[in-house]
Amino acid sequence: MKNGFRITVVYDNHMPKNKALKPSWGFACVIEGFEKTILFDTGTSGPILMNNLAALGFDPAQINTVIISHGDWDHIGGIWSFLDVNPAVEVYLPDSLSRHLKDEVRNHGARLLSVGSDRISVCPGVVLSGEMEGPRNEQAMLLQTDNRQIIITGCAHPGVVAITRRLAETASGLPMLVMGGFHLKDSPADEIEAIAKELESLGAHWVAPTHCSGDQAEALFAKRFGTHCLPLCPGSVITPECLKD
Repeated sequence: MKNGFRITVVYDNHMPKNKALKPSWGFACVIEGFEKTILFDTGTSGPILMNNLAALGFDPAQINTVIISHGDWDHIGGIWSFLDVNPAVEVYLPDSLSRHLKDEVRNHGARLLSVGSDRISVCPGVVLSGEMEGPRNEQAMLLQTDNRQIIITGCAHPGVVAITRRLAETASGLPMLVMGGFHLKDSPADEIEAIAKELESLGAHWVAPTHCSGDQAEALFAKRFGTHCLPLCPGSVITPECLKD
C-alpha cells in the first residue's frame, strides 16, 4: 500500500463545521485508498449516518466492507439503514456478538465474517486486531502504508494502550497515528497523562481522540502532542499530508 489513503469521519458527537452534517453520539469513518473501501463502525442512527454519507459525497454502493468494532448501540446502530441501501458488502463482526444479530446481517444479504481472537488481514495494508477482551469485547483496525501506520479504535474498551501494543507488533518501528474513541471520559487526569505517555513510548507520533474520549482527555492529549493532536468531527479528513513531522 502506498501513501494515498484518505480517512473521513462520517459520524461523531463533536459539532461539525459543515452545516449539512449532523452530530450524534457514536463514531464511524470511511477509509479509502486500499484495495477495499471500508466503513468502520456505523454510529447510532441510520438516518444520520446516511445523511452524512450523502452530504460528504459518498455513494454507499461504492463501499465494499463494513467493520464493526463492538456491539454497543452507538457503533452498530446505523448498520441496518446502510444494509438496506447496500446489502452487497462483507461485514466483519466480533465473534462474541449474538447469533440473532449475525442472522440479521445475513438476512439483509451481506456476507458475514466472524472475527475471533486472532489478528486477520482484510486486504493488503488493512489488519484487524482480533477480538480483544475488556469491559466490552472489541476489535480495532490497523492501516499500514509505506512509512506510517494508523490505528483506529471504536471505544477502546480493552484499553487504548493494549490495542496499540497489539497492533504495533505487526509493523514495529513505524510512526503511528492512534485515532478514535479512547473511552477516557470518566478517567482521572493522572491516568490519562500516563496513557498519553505510554502511547508515545509505543511509537504514537500523532493522536486523534474523539467520541467517548472526553473533553479532559482531548485537552491533555493536545497539551502533550501539540500540533500532532488532530481534532475530529463529522467531515474531518485525514490524509498523508496531515501526518508530517
